[in-house]
Amino acid sequence: MPARDIIVIGASAGGFEALPALMANLPAELPAAVFVTMHVSERSQGILPQLLSRAGPLLAAHAVDGEPIRAGRIYIAPPDYHLVLEPGRILLSHGPKENLQRPCINVMFRSAAASYGERVAGVLLTGMLDDGVAGLWEVQQHHGTTIVQDPEEATYRAMPENAVRGLNVQYIARLDEIPALLTQLSVSDQTLSVPGEPVWPIVENTNQACPECGGAMTSVRMGRIREYRCHVGHRVGLQTMIVEKSRTIERLIEVALSQSEELLSLLHIAQNELGPDSSELEMEIAKRTSQREVLRRLSGNDKQ
Repeated sequence: MPARDIIVIGASAGGFEALPALMANLPAELPAAVFVTMHVSERSQGILPQLLSRAGPLLAAHAVDGEPIRAGRIYIAPPDYHLVLEPGRILLSHGPKENLQRPCINVMFRSAAASYGERVAGVLLTGMLDDGVAGLWEVQQHHGTTIVQDPEEATYRAMPENAVRGLNVQYIARLDEIPALLTQLSVSDQTLSVPGEPVWPIVENTNQACPECGGAMTSVRMGRIREYRCHVGHRVGLQTMIVEKSRTIERLIEVALSQSEELLSLLHIAQNELGPDSSELEMEIAKRTSQREVLRRLSGNDKQ
């Protein structure tokens, strides 16, 4: 098998600490190009290149659309752009968000796998929820190497833990072990561990609406991994879908409680102006008061 000279690394929460620690121990003569996607706000000042350049011997910079790929460099996804790898060059995409993120780890992993196949080493570090898991599955399906930070030491264990649960990760390594492993893989013509057999994805219809655009979504099962996709191009992992749907319900309960309080205030005003003889109004107030108490319990405001 070819050397792994295309290294793609994904991180989210905790990445500002994990990534410099990893880059500090990569050799200056690394015969591979390194690509990094970390979840950042679209309004981020983009300080990651400076942090990584100071941390180790390799020069780090935000990727530029269309620039050629060179070994010994670190290319970082800029805020609000997906980093996409093509043969010999980098593209920056302002395409649909995936897992509610742009830049998204899955996009980078998936494009690297499609363009470079066996030459890819995919690394998933600390982070919340499940971005990077489906992308790492794509790396595995194209016979690349999959590496996950040991969830026991990750600042936020959800992303690496979901990868370990969802696919047959080849290497589960501590952060201080990953640089030596990547160095060895970048010069070796043999992988140290054999990836699992390819698995065909299974597409199913669902009753789910896209949390980004509201469109209908299909479910794609990739072994033990499940991803939801809409026709616009948004993709959302199962864990991210659950969290986002929960947040939506909580927001709607808060809105309903606020509207309920305002409605009761108006009903009491009307009662004062119409006098005590309005039995229909009293019944409406009693009904809406009961509804408000239910909403308070659902929102947790009854404990305040």
